[in-house]
Amino acid sequence: MRGSLGLSAYRTLARRRGGAEFVPPRPRPTGELIWIHAAEEGNNRALNDLAHRLVSMRHGCHVLLTAAHDGFNTRGSDAVIFQDLPGEHPDVTDAFIAHWKPDVVIWAWGGLRPNLILSAADSGAYMMLIDAARDGFDSRRDRWLPEVPRSLVSKFHTISARSKPAHLRLAQLGGALEKINLTDPLRPFGRMLPASDNDLKDVTQALGGRPVWLAMHVAADEAQTILKAHRQALMASHRLLLILHPAQTGDALDMIDIANASGLRTTCWSGGTLPDDNTQVLIADTAEDLGLWLRVAPVSFLGGSVRPGHTSCDPYLAAAHGTALIYGPHVGANVDAYSGLMNAGAARIVNDADTLGRAVMQMIAPDQAAQMAMAGWDVVTQGADSLDSIITQVQDRLNAVQDGNA
Repeated sequence: MRGSLGLSAYRTLARRRGGAEFVPPRPRPTGELIWIHAAEEGNNRALNDLAHRLVSMRHGCHVLLTAAHDGFNTRGSDAVIFQDLPGEHPDVTDAFIAHWKPDVVIWAWGGLRPNLILSAADSGAYMMLIDAARDGFDSRRDRWLPEVPRSLVSKFHTISARSKPAHLRLAQLGGALEKINLTDPLRPFGRMLPASDNDLKDVTQALGGRPVWLAMHVAADEAQTILKAHRQALMASHRLLLILHPAQTGDALDMIDIANASGLRTTCWSGGTLPDDNTQVLIADTAEDLGLWLRVAPVSFLGGSVRPGHTSCDPYLAAAHGTALIYGPHVGANVDAYSGLMNAGAARIVNDADTLGRAVMQMIAPDQAAQMAMAGWDVVTQGADSLDSIITQVQDRLNAVQDGNA
Protein backbone atom coordinates (compact mmCIF):
# COMPACT_ATOMS: atom_id res chain seq x y z
CA MET A 1 0.00 0.00 0.00
CA ARG A 2 1.63 3.24 -1.20
CA GLY A 3 -0.13 5.51 1.31
CA SER A 4 -2.27 8.63 1.46
CA LEU A 5 -4.27 10.62 -1.08
CA GLY A 6 -1.68 13.40 -0.87
CA LEU A 7 1.11 10.96 -1.56
CA SER A 8 -0.78 9.54 -4.54
CA ALA A 9 -1.22 13.07 -5.89
CA TYR A 10 2.50 13.73 -5.50
CA ARG A 11 3.39 10.55 -7.39
CA THR A 12 1.00 11.41 -10.20
CA LEU A 13 2.52 14.88 -10.55
CA ALA A 14 6.06 13.46 -10.51
CA ARG A 15 5.14 11.02 -13.26
CA ARG A 16 3.72 13.77 -15.45
CA ARG A 17 6.97 15.74 -15.24
CA GLY A 18 8.73 13.14 -17.37
CA GLY A 19 12.39 12.22 -17.28
CA ALA A 20 11.71 8.50 -16.90
CA GLU A 21 15.24 7.20 -17.54
CA PHE A 22 18.03 6.11 -15.25
CA VAL A 23 21.49 5.38 -16.68
CA PRO A 24 23.73 3.64 -14.12
CA PRO A 25 27.17 5.26 -13.91
CA ARG A 26 28.81 1.91 -13.19
CA PRO A 27 27.91 -1.69 -12.39
CA ARG A 28 26.85 -2.55 -8.87
CA PRO A 29 29.72 -4.13 -6.95
CA THR A 30 29.17 -7.59 -5.57
CA GLY A 31 28.46 -8.08 -1.90
CA GLU A 32 26.90 -5.82 0.69
CA LEU A 33 25.96 -2.27 -0.24
CA ILE A 34 24.80 0.55 2.02
CA TRP A 35 23.22 3.67 0.56
CA ILE A 36 23.73 6.88 2.56
CA HIS A 37 21.91 10.05 1.54
CA ALA A 38 22.90 13.48 2.86
CA ALA A 39 19.83 15.69 2.64
CA GLU A 40 21.10 18.58 4.77
CA GLU A 41 23.27 21.25 3.25
CA GLY A 42 26.66 21.44 4.94
CA ASN A 43 26.64 18.03 6.62
CA ASN A 44 28.21 15.98 3.85
CA ARG A 45 31.51 15.67 5.70
CA ALA A 46 30.05 13.78 8.65
CA LEU A 47 28.33 11.28 6.37
CA ASN A 48 31.44 10.89 4.23
CA ASP A 49 33.32 10.03 7.43
CA LEU A 50 30.58 7.54 8.37
CA ALA A 51 30.84 5.88 4.95
CA HIS A 52 34.59 5.42 5.24
CA ARG A 53 34.29 4.11 8.78
CA LEU A 54 31.75 1.49 7.64
CA VAL A 55 33.83 0.17 4.75
CA SER A 56 36.94 0.05 6.95
CA MET A 57 35.10 -2.06 9.51
CA ARG A 58 33.33 -4.43 7.15
CA HIS A 59 35.47 -6.17 4.56
CA GLY A 60 33.92 -6.33 1.10
CA CYS A 61 31.18 -3.83 1.90
CA HIS A 62 30.53 -0.84 -0.37
CA VAL A 63 28.78 2.44 0.37
CA LEU A 64 26.86 4.52 -2.16
CA LEU A 65 26.81 8.23 -1.26
CA THR A 66 24.33 10.76 -2.61
CA ALA A 67 23.65 14.33 -1.54
CA ALA A 68 20.94 16.92 -2.04
CA HIS A 69 23.54 19.72 -2.00
CA ASP A 70 27.05 20.18 -3.39
CA GLY A 71 28.15 16.55 -3.50
CA PHE A 72 31.19 15.20 -1.66
CA ASN A 73 34.90 15.83 -1.61
CA THR A 74 36.11 12.36 -2.56
CA ARG A 75 38.82 10.75 -0.52
CA GLY A 76 40.22 7.52 0.65
CA SER A 77 38.52 4.34 -0.51
CA ASP A 78 37.45 2.68 -3.75
CA ALA A 79 34.67 1.04 -1.73
CA VAL A 80 32.85 4.39 -1.42
CA ILE A 81 30.86 5.30 -4.54
CA PHE A 82 29.67 8.83 -5.23
CA GLN A 83 26.64 9.48 -7.44
CA ASP A 84 24.27 12.33 -8.21
CA LEU A 85 20.79 11.89 -6.80
CA PRO A 86 18.30 10.70 -9.44
CA GLY A 87 15.05 12.46 -10.30
CA GLU A 88 11.74 11.73 -8.63
CA HIS A 89 9.91 10.07 -11.52
CA PRO A 90 8.71 6.75 -10.07
CA ASP A 91 10.23 4.74 -12.93
CA VAL A 92 13.58 6.44 -12.33
CA THR A 93 13.56 5.79 -8.60
CA ASP A 94 12.53 2.17 -9.12
CA ALA A 95 15.35 1.72 -11.64
CA PHE A 96 17.85 3.40 -9.29
CA ILE A 97 16.98 1.04 -6.45
CA ALA A 98 16.79 -2.01 -8.74
CA HIS A 99 20.31 -1.29 -9.96
CA TRP A 100 22.03 -0.61 -6.63
CA LYS A 101 19.98 -3.05 -4.52
CA PRO A 102 20.97 -1.49 -1.17
CA ASP A 103 20.89 -3.79 1.83
CA VAL A 104 20.63 -0.81 4.18
CA VAL A 105 19.41 2.73 3.46
CA ILE A 106 20.63 5.53 5.77
CA TRP A 107 18.75 8.79 5.16
CA ALA A 108 20.02 11.75 7.16
CA TRP A 109 18.28 14.87 8.48
CA GLY A 110 14.93 14.95 6.62
CA GLY A 111 14.03 16.45 3.27
CA LEU A 112 12.37 13.16 2.37
CA ARG A 113 12.05 12.31 -1.33
CA PRO A 114 8.77 10.37 -1.49
CA ASN A 115 9.37 8.22 -4.55
CA LEU A 116 12.92 7.34 -3.59
CA ILE A 117 11.81 6.40 -0.08
CA LEU A 118 8.96 4.28 -1.38
CA SER A 119 11.11 2.53 -4.00
CA ALA A 120 13.75 1.72 -1.38
CA ALA A 121 11.21 0.52 1.19
CA ASP A 122 9.45 -1.67 -1.37
CA SER A 123 12.77 -3.33 -2.23
CA GLY A 124 13.05 -4.77 1.26
CA ALA A 125 16.05 -2.66 2.27
CA TYR A 126 16.51 -1.94 5.95
CA MET A 127 15.52 1.72 6.35
CA MET A 128 17.24 4.05 8.84
CA LEU A 129 16.41 7.74 9.33
CA ILE A 130 19.29 9.28 11.26
CA ASP A 131 20.15 12.69 12.70
CA ALA A 132 16.62 13.92 12.02
CA ALA A 133 16.05 17.63 12.66
CA ARG A 134 12.83 19.59 13.06
CA ASP A 135 13.58 21.77 10.03
CA GLY A 136 14.07 18.64 7.96
CA PHE A 137 10.28 18.24 7.97
CA ASP A 138 9.28 21.87 7.54
CA SER A 139 9.23 22.38 3.77
CA ARG A 140 6.25 23.93 2.03
CA ARG A 141 5.15 20.49 0.85
CA ASP A 142 5.39 19.08 4.38
CA ARG A 143 3.22 21.89 5.74
CA TRP A 144 0.59 21.71 3.00
CA LEU A 145 0.51 17.92 2.72
CA PRO A 146 1.41 16.63 6.21
CA GLU A 147 0.13 13.17 5.28
CA VAL A 148 3.09 12.81 2.87
CA PRO A 149 5.90 12.93 5.49
CA ARG A 150 3.63 10.97 7.84
CA SER A 151 3.39 8.15 5.31
CA LEU A 152 7.13 8.25 4.63
CA VAL A 153 8.27 8.27 8.26
CA SER A 154 6.39 5.02 8.77
CA LYS A 155 8.63 3.34 6.21
CA PHE A 156 11.73 3.57 8.42
CA HIS A 157 12.63 0.73 10.73
CA THR A 158 14.67 2.92 13.09
CA ILE A 159 14.74 6.69 13.60
CA SER A 160 17.14 8.92 15.54
CA ALA A 161 16.36 12.58 16.31
CA ARG A 162 19.08 15.11 17.09
CA SER A 163 16.95 17.25 19.45
CA LYS A 164 13.79 17.23 21.54
CA PRO A 165 11.95 19.47 19.01
CA ALA A 166 12.88 16.99 16.27
CA HIS A 167 11.67 14.10 18.43
CA LEU A 168 8.35 15.90 19.00
CA ARG A 169 7.95 16.68 15.30
CA LEU A 170 8.49 13.05 14.34
CA ALA A 171 6.00 11.94 16.97
CA GLN A 172 3.48 14.41 15.52
CA LEU A 173 4.05 12.82 12.13
CA GLY A 174 3.03 9.49 13.55
CA GLY A 175 6.43 7.98 14.19
CA ALA A 176 6.19 5.13 16.66
CA LEU A 177 7.72 6.37 19.90
CA GLU A 178 9.46 3.05 20.56
CA LYS A 179 11.56 3.42 17.41
CA ILE A 180 12.46 7.13 17.74
CA ASN A 181 15.71 7.57 19.67
CA LEU A 182 16.97 10.93 20.94
CA THR A 183 20.69 11.20 20.12
CA ASP A 184 23.41 13.82 19.86
CA PRO A 185 23.82 15.41 16.42
CA LEU A 186 26.09 13.51 14.05
CA ARG A 187 29.32 15.44 13.52
CA PRO A 188 32.50 15.00 11.49
CA PHE A 189 35.18 13.06 13.25
CA GLY A 190 38.86 12.38 12.75
CA ARG A 191 40.21 9.04 11.65
CA MET A 192 43.38 7.68 13.21
CA LEU A 193 46.31 6.88 10.95
CA PRO A 194 48.41 3.79 11.62
CA ALA A 195 51.86 4.00 13.18
CA SER A 196 54.53 1.44 13.95
CA ASP A 197 54.88 0.86 17.68
CA ASN A 198 58.60 0.16 17.24
CA ASP A 199 59.15 3.38 15.29
CA LEU A 200 57.21 5.36 17.89
CA LYS A 201 59.32 3.86 20.67
CA ASP A 202 62.60 4.51 18.83
CA VAL A 203 61.76 8.10 17.89
CA THR A 204 60.49 8.95 21.37
CA GLN A 205 63.65 7.56 22.92
CA ALA A 206 65.87 9.43 20.44
CA LEU A 207 64.11 12.73 21.16
CA GLY A 208 64.65 12.38 24.89
CA GLY A 209 61.97 14.92 25.80
CA ARG A 210 63.02 17.57 23.27
CA PRO A 211 60.29 20.04 22.20
CA VAL A 212 58.93 19.11 18.75
CA TRP A 213 56.57 20.60 16.22
CA LEU A 214 55.30 19.16 12.95
CA ALA A 215 54.58 20.90 9.66
CA MET A 216 52.48 18.42 7.69
CA HIS A 217 51.55 18.30 4.01
CA VAL A 218 53.80 21.24 3.26
CA ALA A 219 53.72 22.41 -0.37
CA ALA A 220 57.00 23.21 -2.11
CA ASP A 221 56.38 26.97 -2.06
CA GLU A 222 55.60 26.89 1.66
CA ALA A 223 58.94 25.43 2.78
CA GLN A 224 60.74 28.77 3.03
CA THR A 225 57.99 30.15 5.28
CA ILE A 226 58.08 27.09 7.55
CA LEU A 227 61.86 27.10 7.86
CA LYS A 228 62.00 30.84 8.55
CA ALA A 229 59.46 30.38 11.34
CA HIS A 230 61.53 27.53 12.76
CA ARG A 231 64.69 29.63 12.83
CA GLN A 232 62.75 32.28 14.74
CA ALA A 233 61.39 29.74 17.23
CA LEU A 234 64.89 28.30 17.77
CA MET A 235 65.96 31.60 19.30
CA ALA A 236 63.56 30.97 22.18
CA SER A 237 63.99 27.18 22.35
CA HIS A 238 67.37 26.07 21.01
CA ARG A 239 66.57 22.33 21.33
CA LEU A 240 63.39 22.62 19.26
CA LEU A 241 63.03 20.07 16.44
CA LEU A 242 60.94 20.64 13.31
CA ILE A 243 59.49 17.58 11.57
CA LEU A 244 58.90 18.75 8.01
CA HIS A 245 56.48 16.53 6.09
CA PRO A 246 56.23 17.36 2.35
CA ALA A 247 52.86 17.16 0.61
CA GLN A 248 54.69 15.52 -2.29
CA THR A 249 57.51 13.16 -1.38
CA GLY A 250 59.32 14.22 -4.55
CA ASP A 251 59.86 17.65 -2.98
CA ALA A 252 61.88 16.22 -0.09
CA LEU A 253 65.31 16.69 -1.69
CA ASP A 254 64.59 20.33 -2.51
CA MET A 255 63.46 20.92 1.08
CA ILE A 256 66.66 19.34 2.38
CA ASP A 257 68.68 21.69 0.18
CA ILE A 258 66.68 24.72 1.36
CA ALA A 259 67.10 23.75 5.02
CA ASN A 260 70.83 23.12 4.67
CA ALA A 261 71.32 26.38 2.77
CA SER A 262 69.66 28.27 5.61
CA GLY A 263 72.11 26.81 8.11
CA LEU A 264 69.76 24.28 9.71
CA ARG A 265 71.17 20.85 10.55
CA THR A 266 68.97 18.37 8.74
CA THR A 267 68.41 14.64 8.51
CA CYS A 268 66.04 12.57 6.38
CA TRP A 269 63.76 9.90 7.81
CA SER A 270 64.03 7.58 4.79
CA GLY A 271 67.81 7.57 5.25
CA GLY A 272 67.37 5.38 8.32
CA THR A 273 69.06 7.78 10.77
CA LEU A 274 67.21 8.88 13.88
CA PRO A 275 67.47 12.55 14.86
CA ASP A 276 70.18 13.25 17.42
CA ASP A 277 70.64 16.22 19.76
CA ASN A 278 72.18 18.27 16.95
CA THR A 279 69.35 17.71 14.44
CA GLN A 280 67.20 20.79 13.94
CA VAL A 281 65.03 19.61 11.03
CA LEU A 282 63.84 16.08 10.30
CA ILE A 283 62.50 15.68 6.75
CA ALA A 284 59.65 13.16 7.06
CA ASP A 285 59.66 12.02 3.45
CA THR A 286 57.49 8.87 3.67
CA ALA A 287 53.76 9.39 3.22
CA GLU A 288 52.82 6.28 5.21
CA ASP A 289 54.43 7.53 8.44
CA LEU A 290 52.29 10.63 8.98
CA GLY A 291 50.45 8.88 11.82
CA LEU A 292 53.79 8.49 13.61
CA TRP A 293 54.62 12.20 13.42
CA LEU A 294 51.16 13.27 14.52
CA ARG A 295 51.61 11.13 17.64
CA VAL A 296 55.07 12.53 18.32
CA ALA A 297 54.35 16.26 17.87
CA PRO A 298 52.26 18.17 20.44
CA VAL A 299 51.91 21.08 17.98
CA SER A 300 51.24 20.77 14.24
CA PHE A 301 51.08 23.27 11.42
CA LEU A 302 48.68 22.16 8.69
CA GLY A 303 50.17 22.84 5.27
CA GLY A 304 48.49 23.86 2.06
CA SER A 305 47.17 26.91 3.88
CA VAL A 306 49.96 29.48 3.51
CA ARG A 307 49.16 30.44 -0.07
CA PRO A 308 46.06 30.01 -2.25
CA GLY A 309 45.93 27.29 -4.85
CA HIS A 310 46.70 24.29 -2.63
CA THR A 311 44.46 21.67 -1.06
CA SER A 312 44.36 22.28 2.69
CA CYS A 313 44.72 19.50 5.24
CA ASP A 314 41.90 17.76 7.03
CA PRO A 315 42.01 19.39 10.48
CA TYR A 316 39.83 16.71 12.09
CA LEU A 317 42.40 14.05 11.19
CA ALA A 318 45.15 16.01 12.90
CA ALA A 319 43.03 16.86 15.95
CA ALA A 320 42.13 13.19 16.45
CA HIS A 321 45.80 12.45 17.17
CA GLY A 322 45.98 14.86 20.11
CA THR A 323 47.97 17.71 18.62
CA ALA A 324 47.38 21.44 18.88
CA LEU A 325 46.76 23.03 15.48
CA ILE A 326 48.15 26.02 13.59
CA TYR A 327 47.05 26.94 10.10
CA GLY A 328 47.33 29.67 7.50
CA PRO A 329 44.66 31.88 5.92
CA HIS A 330 43.92 29.77 2.83
CA VAL A 331 41.95 26.67 3.83
CA GLY A 332 39.41 26.58 0.99
CA ALA A 333 36.55 24.12 1.40
CA ASN A 334 37.66 23.26 4.96
CA VAL A 335 36.96 26.75 6.31
CA ASP A 336 34.04 25.65 8.50
CA ALA A 337 36.08 22.87 10.09
CA TYR A 338 39.02 25.15 10.82
CA SER A 339 36.76 27.90 12.17
CA GLY A 340 34.98 25.46 14.47
CA LEU A 341 38.25 24.18 15.89
CA MET A 342 39.57 27.71 16.33
CA ASN A 343 36.40 28.79 18.14
CA ALA A 344 36.75 25.77 20.42
CA GLY A 345 40.28 26.83 21.36
CA ALA A 346 41.94 23.95 19.49
CA ALA A 347 43.51 25.85 16.60
CA ARG A 348 45.22 29.15 15.86
CA ILE A 349 45.46 31.00 12.56
CA VAL A 350 48.67 32.71 11.39
CA ASN A 351 49.44 34.83 8.36
CA ASP A 352 53.18 34.56 7.70
CA ALA A 353 56.50 33.23 8.96
CA ASP A 354 56.74 35.74 11.80
CA THR A 355 53.31 34.97 13.23
CA LEU A 356 53.92 31.25 12.75
CA GLY A 357 57.23 31.45 14.63
CA ARG A 358 55.58 33.30 17.51
CA ALA A 359 52.71 30.82 17.62
CA VAL A 360 55.09 27.88 17.81
CA MET A 361 57.07 29.52 20.63
CA GLN A 362 53.89 30.09 22.65
CA MET A 363 52.10 26.84 21.92
CA ILE A 364 55.07 24.53 22.45
CA ALA A 365 54.68 25.09 26.22
CA PRO A 366 53.34 21.74 27.49
CA ASP A 367 50.34 23.17 29.34
CA GLN A 368 49.29 25.30 26.35
CA ALA A 369 49.65 22.44 23.86
CA ALA A 370 47.77 20.02 26.11
CA GLN A 371 44.90 22.45 26.64
CA MET A 372 44.47 23.02 22.90
CA ALA A 373 44.84 19.32 22.09
CA MET A 374 42.12 18.47 24.59
CA ALA A 375 39.82 21.08 23.06
CA GLY A 376 40.40 19.51 19.64
CA TRP A 377 39.72 16.04 20.99
CA ASP A 378 36.42 17.25 22.44
CA VAL A 379 35.39 18.56 19.00
CA VAL A 380 36.22 15.42 17.04
CA THR A 381 34.58 13.10 19.56
CA GLN A 382 31.27 14.96 19.79
CA GLY A 383 28.52 12.69 18.58
CA ALA A 384 30.67 9.56 19.03
CA ASP A 385 27.83 7.73 20.80
CA SER A 386 25.48 8.52 17.92
CA LEU A 387 28.03 7.24 15.43
CA ASP A 388 28.59 4.02 17.38
CA SER A 389 24.84 3.43 17.58
CA ILE A 390 24.42 3.81 13.80
CA ILE A 391 27.32 1.47 13.07
CA THR A 392 26.02 -1.13 15.53
CA GLN A 393 22.58 -1.10 13.92
CA VAL A 394 24.07 -1.50 10.45
CA GLN A 395 26.36 -4.32 11.58
CA ASP A 396 23.53 -6.13 13.34
CA ARG A 397 21.30 -5.91 10.27
CA LEU A 398 23.96 -7.11 7.82
CA ASN A 399 25.00 -9.92 10.16
CA ALA A 400 21.37 -11.01 10.43
CA VAL A 401 21.07 -11.08 6.63
CA GLN A 402 24.25 -13.17 6.39
CA ASP A 403 22.91 -15.58 9.00
CA GLY A 404 19.50 -15.80 7.31
CA ASN A 405 17.71 -14.27 10.31
CA ALA A 406 16.60 -10.97 8.71
